[in-house]
Amino acid sequence: MIRSDSHSDLELISLLKRGDVGAFDQLYSRHWSGMYQAAFYLLRDQHACMDIVQDIFTWLWEKREQLDIQAVPSYLRSAVRFKVANYIRSGKIRDEFYTVLAGMSWPETAGPQDFLELNDLKLIIAQVVNNLPEKCREIFLLSRDGQLTNQQIADLLNISIKTVEAQKTIALKRIRAAVDPHLLALLLLPMMAHYH
Repeated sequence: MIRSDSHSDLELISLLKRGDVGAFDQLYSRHWSGMYQAAFYLLRDQHACMDIVQDIFTWLWEKREQLDIQAVPSYLRSAVRFKVANYIRSGKIRDEFYTVLAGMSWPETAGPQDFLELNDLKLIIAQVVNNLPEKCREIFLLSRDGQLTNQQIADLLNISIKTVEAQKTIALKRIRAAVDPHLLALLLLPMMAHYH
């Protein structure tokens, strides 16, 4: 059982393959936060991101004897991307994700590649929003940019709250349809390059 934090990632993997729980704990404490942040950057769903990180570490423990990892951080980043892509494919993403994504500004921690990817997504979303029917676009922008509640929008436009909800649903469905394939491509392309 290891005691110190002086082991490299690859040494920890080697110990993990032999069933060393301390090595597993150290890998977890060293990498879980970065993995969670990477997933949260994409999904904006705390519970889903925690589940994704837990699933990856559970899989690592269960498959420890067969592990063949050369670069631990990039392996774990790829695992997060893969799990996030599966989560998106499953259709479990909440509508709030698309609302947040549509109004997202680039985080200070993002690198140049993240900036390009975020700009691509923002352009796609802007195009979808611009092509929404006029009333639908107005309601969506009041919600996203104006930060107004459904009730405030209903009062402002003198329409029912059900109409506001319906129009926001239309907007989010169109954004989802446009973003999902692109987001999956962004998640999976770095992994394709990694494996070829």
